[in-house]
Amino acid sequence: METIMNRFLELFYKISEIPRESGKEGKFASFLEEFAKEHHLYCFRDESNNVLIKKKGNKESNNPIILQAHIDMVCVKRENSNHNFNTDPIDVIRDGDIIFAKDTSLGADQGIGLAIMLLILESDTIKHPDLECMFTTEEETTFNGVVNFDYSKLEGKMLINLDHCKDDTIIICSDADICNEYIFEGNLEENDLQTYEISVKDIKGGNSGDYIERSSRNAISIIARIIQELQKSDDIFLCSINGGRSEIDIATSCKAIVKTRITDIYNKVKELNVAGNIQIQELKNELSFSIEDSRRIISQILKLKQGIIKEQDGDIVVSGNIGVIDTIENKVFIQGVLRSIDVGQLKKYNNENLSISENNHFTVKEIYQDSAWIPNEKSKLLDDYKKAYYRVNGSTPIVDIAHGGLECSSIMKRTNNMDIISIGSIIEDFHTVNEKMYISSCEKTIKTLLEYLKK
Repeated sequence: METIMNRFLELFYKISEIPRESGKEGKFASFLEEFAKEHHLYCFRDESNNVLIKKKGNKESNNPIILQAHIDMVCVKRENSNHNFNTDPIDVIRDGDIIFAKDTSLGADQGIGLAIMLLILESDTIKHPDLECMFTTEEETTFNGVVNFDYSKLEGKMLINLDHCKDDTIIICSDADICNEYIFEGNLEENDLQTYEISVKDIKGGNSGDYIERSSRNAISIIARIIQELQKSDDIFLCSINGGRSEIDIATSCKAIVKTRITDIYNKVKELNVAGNIQIQELKNELSFSIEDSRRIISQILKLKQGIIKEQDGDIVVSGNIGVIDTIENKVFIQGVLRSIDVGQLKKYNNENLSISENNHFTVKEIYQDSAWIPNEKSKLLDDYKKAYYRVNGSTPIVDIAHGGLECSSIMKRTNNMDIISIGSIIEDFHTVNEKMYISSCEKTIKTLLEYLKK
């Protein structure tokens, strides 16, 4: 196993050298084509940069198994970092069992899955049935990869997705979601009041599907609450507000430019005892929205559904996250996502967000909507994988729902009775600069998967 793990790490380091931001996966797709050619494997690449590599099995029973992982990664870096994700390799650091990156996200989501698939594809000794390895694109943004994939090229009826972040759990279903963009258009005006920039950074981030409890305390909401509290003392004219980077991630920083008569704004904000690194500085005069428009924008941020919206028996039923806010001249754009396994509840809270937006004079544009991945109660794949897990680990894995979107939902929707599970290794704080993975957890997952493929 030591040889296998050493090779797994070599492949992970190699993957980390190749730029693969969402929507810019071309270089990695070319790498996969060269990999397949080197190992004399069937390879197909489509216009979306999805890649399918097939390998014949070396067992008596060779019913095809599909392995699937997404190519792209979330690219974030520290403010003082000069890293260029279009050209620079990820600076991977190992500290004993832990692997992380210097000043950037690591890309273990989904670098681990990619390395595992390449490990099996290149091996001459690992026992496995016929394999069909799907490498898909834009999972972190649009799901365009799995939406545009040509499923007629697949023969297998069982698919293992490698996109989970725990090693003791098998995922069998995931939530439906709706992503909206909320748009406000106002009029900018002049006044002679002092202009200030209020900023917050270093808020704990991460993917809102796995860290949804952090959503209600994201940087955008913190800035909005500060402004709302300041409005109790005097008028606050909002000039602009910008923060976050993706609707699915917890916003870690946000900046708002405001104008006000409040002269001791530094002390006023300090008295609020708000979490995070809060900074205030004076700026030159800028145009601002009216008082009414400023109140509408802040109201919209604070009233849109965020965090855990509804629970039942300790399980999350509905959640929401505001991940991005941008101001461009006289327009404010907010992007947020709602999730639920219950489509009726999803529509209910989406309608509430639409009503909130109408009251605040925001228009709403739906960006995307994904269906739920419904569990297969007669899954042979699940039963067999649970047995393999028990043989390797001496315990029974947890079978769970993913509170967040997985490509499995789109794959299920576009295939006929595909039997799907999702597995993975421990990844912490993914989609942030604090992302880390554990070699021992990867080893556990690889052992279990190889045991399943062998049997």
